[in-house]
Amino acid sequence: MAHESLRTLADLVSGFAARADAPVVHEFRRDGRRTVRYGELAQDVRGLAAGLSEAGVGPGDFVLLWAPNSPEWIASYFAIVLTRAAAIPLDNQSAAESAAGVLAHARPKVLLTTAAHAEALAAAPALRDTRVFLLDADETDERSVRRLHRPARDLPPPHADDVASLLYTSGTTGTPKAVPLTHANLLANVAALLEAKLVRASDRVLMPLPLHHTYPFTIGLLTVLGTGAALILPSGITGPEIARAAMEARATALLAVPRLAVALWEGVESAVRARGERQTRLFFRLLDFSIAVRRHTGLRLGKLLFRAVHARLGKDLDLIGCGGAKLGADLEWKLEGLGWRVLTGYGLTETAPVLTFNRPGAVRLGSEGRPLPGVELRIDPVPGQAHGEIVARGPNVFAGYWGNPEATREAFTADGWFRTGDLGWLDEDGYLHIVGRSKEVIVLPDGKNVFPEDVEKAYAQSPLFKEIAVLEHQGRLAALIVPNDDEVRRRGAVRAAALLREELEEVAQRLPPYQRVGQYRLTRQPLPRTQLGKLRRHLLPDIYARSDAAEAAGPPEELSEEDRKLLETGVTAEIWRWLGERYPGRPLSLETSPQLDLQIDSLEWVTLTLELEQRFGVTLSGEAVSRVMSLRDLLREAAQAPAAATPAAAPPPDVQEPGPLLAALGVLLFAIARLLMRTLYRFDAAGVERLESDKPLVFTPNHASFLDPLAVAAALPWKRLRKTYWAGWVGIMYKGPVRRLVSRATRVLPVDPDRDLAAAIRAARALLDRGYDLVWFPEGRRSPNGKLEPFQAGIGVLLEGSDAEVVPTAIRGAFEAWPRDARRPRLGGRIAVTFGEPLAVGALERAAAPHERRPEAIRCALERQVAALLGEAAPASAE
Repeated sequence: MAHESLRTLADLVSGFAARADAPVVHEFRRDGRRTVRYGELAQDVRGLAAGLSEAGVGPGDFVLLWAPNSPEWIASYFAIVLTRAAAIPLDNQSAAESAAGVLAHARPKVLLTTAAHAEALAAAPALRDTRVFLLDADETDERSVRRLHRPARDLPPPHADDVASLLYTSGTTGTPKAVPLTHANLLANVAALLEAKLVRASDRVLMPLPLHHTYPFTIGLLTVLGTGAALILPSGITGPEIARAAMEARATALLAVPRLAVALWEGVESAVRARGERQTRLFFRLLDFSIAVRRHTGLRLGKLLFRAVHARLGKDLDLIGCGGAKLGADLEWKLEGLGWRVLTGYGLTETAPVLTFNRPGAVRLGSEGRPLPGVELRIDPVPGQAHGEIVARGPNVFAGYWGNPEATREAFTADGWFRTGDLGWLDEDGYLHIVGRSKEVIVLPDGKNVFPEDVEKAYAQSPLFKEIAVLEHQGRLAALIVPNDDEVRRRGAVRAAALLREELEEVAQRLPPYQRVGQYRLTRQPLPRTQLGKLRRHLLPDIYARSDAAEAAGPPEELSEEDRKLLETGVTAEIWRWLGERYPGRPLSLETSPQLDLQIDSLEWVTLTLELEQRFGVTLSGEAVSRVMSLRDLLREAAQAPAAATPAAAPPPDVQEPGPLLAALGVLLFAIARLLMRTLYRFDAAGVERLESDKPLVFTPNHASFLDPLAVAAALPWKRLRKTYWAGWVGIMYKGPVRRLVSRATRVLPVDPDRDLAAAIRAARALLDRGYDLVWFPEGRRSPNGKLEPFQAGIGVLLEGSDAEVVPTAIRGAFEAWPRDARRPRLGGRIAVTFGEPLAVGALERAAAPHERRPEAIRCALERQVAALLGEAAPASAE
């Protein structure tokens, strides 16, 4: 049917007969699949419309449609509008309270729903005046919608200005408004999209999005049916369910939202990385090449270069349409580079919904496209904002909110343009660029404007953050974070809290100061979102107020047989009772995170694993502890752990005394390091005369630069240097054969604080017992700003009960010579090393407060000593 003849949705239904035998819906269910044809759909629509009309539904009435996507949902919608009534499509995942509120507000004559929803609403007072019919009941049930069907008959045709949909939209603000869209509003969008030939009659469009929302409804349903194409409804929204539907129905197009597009890319990336580092490098080089060719020539090589990727969703899939929220330009280019066509647009429920889109042959990636035919856009200035508000008018724009004149007045300018609430700009070719929502802009006390989406995108690039939401809290930029447990485990769960904090600081260095998150809280629950994936920001402050890293997850509703066994039998049952005694007053459950909920830090993990050995004979390796993200994980690892064994007295092979050849190489390397430090920099060492002790010495320098070990090596007397070991992070010092060789030659003790700090501490104690000196950087990482960072727990555990002496050590100038964010050192500056007075560990222990743990007292005392040598105030404790 030509789009010019589409005046009402009844005209769309009339066109079904011309393609009666063509498939209209491929519906996938968990128990199988069915195909509905256009002729069957037309028959269902007309039969149900006749039944609704006989039941008294007519012009001006409302019918509430509350059910999941299905052919029955589609038939019900068209049947409603054929009676000249208006459909109220409701989110299938809405709570019963929300549905009851819509019932009370709109007073629909009929409710078309499912048995489960009807039961949930049974007590709603407003339901007394509404007839209920069930879409999922068979004809034996008197409330089945099939019992409502009547022989098809001609009904008075709807008018173009009849309301077809009344859409309740709380969106992200939490203020429900009823948006009436007429047949003319909806078909203005459909006509423009048909004109652009987004979809052909031979296409099969995969539609995992909910039809109650106007974006998938208008573009994914009305436009597809207007073209004569087929719709594919997957059985769910998980990756396997979508992939199954795409493959079996041979989808040619996918209607998506940004979160689905992100999931698609992450699935591809994850599969590639699982194949190893070499394959990953090759993949990204090919992707960069494909993107470059696409940018400069318009050619798409992705389908040829990435055939294995396309095989996962079917080789027929060509187009990805993405709306509902802004899709980042970087992700657009990645998907284009992989060989798909990506089309994006912009609009709102109030505009039915499309205002602009990137049409085939006129795509500008990174923009939201140009206005539809008949749509006009204007950018109105906003005081205090660099960009103005987007305002619009056109045949698709609604007339005003139903029953809410005040909201309607606020929604339109004095000259009748609809105020979108979004900020943006139009480029010289008329393409729209969105900056953010005016109502979501965070204005900080210093007057800086922050768009939370921009900040979230910067932090969300870290794989450690599964979700992140930015908000304002007490005048500062704050964040709610859902950690990615899998990535935390991969890096080592022992220091989960520290890993997350350090990652936030790392990302912050790449942002302007006013965009850096100043405080954060962790939550174990998914962040609240609309069905299309937008954050419901009005709920964030309350969640932030209630969220606390120390807040344990509640008990599970039901215990599996495996969980019951862990809690009730064997050694794990004893450990569970002991954990309850060890953490009194804390509501423990199997979901409780030791690091995030109980705040178990590196020191506590060392103590905890030692107690498990002593009390229960359970030895947890560092690898086992690194996998623990919940108490369930802890009990499982304990159940599988070998019986406790006496630790070996000697350090592991990597820290044995190097042989003659390695020792000679080490001497040469140290000689070179000393020569470089003393010739390339104005080098000075003070306090060397204090190092005459006969006892083993533990040096505790501040750490701000890669030059720090070289500076200490240049300052130490040869007599000390030749018997000194160096604590070094395995991620740098033992990465690759060359670094391993250098590290063994220079006596570097491998330390992995994220996985097995206890093993490193045992090895270090063994070295001290054998008379070696040790250099240990207590901060655990390089300072991001040159200031002393809080000392980590390991130094206190290492020194507790030791006969060694500790030498507080201060390094100045190394940060200026090679700061953390610089790729190479700057030459010619001054670097100085100062050794403090050696301190007996026993004296540090005796200085502990009555209830203070001795390792904590040692840590704090050394932190103060090094800070004093640097002339700084001691930092606030972090762990």
